[in-house]
Amino acid sequence: MNNNGNTTVDGQGSTGTEIAGNNAVVNQDGTLDVSGGGHGIDITGDSAKVDNKGGMTVTDPDSIGILIDGDKAIVNNDGDNAISNGGTGTQINGDEATVNNNGNTTVDGQGSTGTEIAGNNAVVNQDGTLDVSGGGHGIDITGDSATVDNKGGMTVTDPDSIGILMLRR
Repeated sequence: MNNNGNTTVDGQGSTGTEIAGNNAVVNQDGTLDVSGGGHGIDITGDSAKVDNKGGMTVTDPDSIGILIDGDKAIVNNDGDNAISNGGTGTQINGDEATVNNNGNTTVDGQGSTGTEIAGNNAVVNQDGTLDVSGGGHGIDITGDSATVDNKGGMTVTDPDSIGILMLRR
C-alpha cells in the first residue's frame, strides 16, 4: 500500500489505512494527521512493515498514528512526529518489534506516548531528538529483553514526564 498524499483521520472509529494479514507493507510518504480518537494506520498480522516518511501529528485520547497487532513488526518513522493531548504515535502489540525513529519526536501532555510496545525482544532506535513534557511518555516498552538505543538526545521536562520507561512482564 502506497499512500503518497497527506492523510487526515478525525473521529472515534475512523481509520486511514486498515490491513488484516501477514507481511503487510505500508509506505506513508505524505503527512499523517490523526485526532478525535481515530487511527492513521491499523495492521493486524505478523511481519508488518510501515515506512512513515512524511511525519505525523497525533492528538487526543485514543488517537493512534500507527497501530500494529502482530509479531516481528518494523516501523520506520523518518519524518518529525508531534504527539499530544493523550495520543499515541506508534503502538505495537507483539514480540520482536523494531521501531526506528529517525526524525524528531515531540510528546506533550498526560497520557501521550511517542512509541509504545507491548511484547518481548523489542528494539527502539531513537536517532532523532526526543522532547517530552506535560506528563507525556517518550518510549514505553512492556516486555522482557527490550533494547532502546538513544542517539538523538532527549529532553524531559515537567512532573510525571518520562523519556524511556521499560517494564518487565
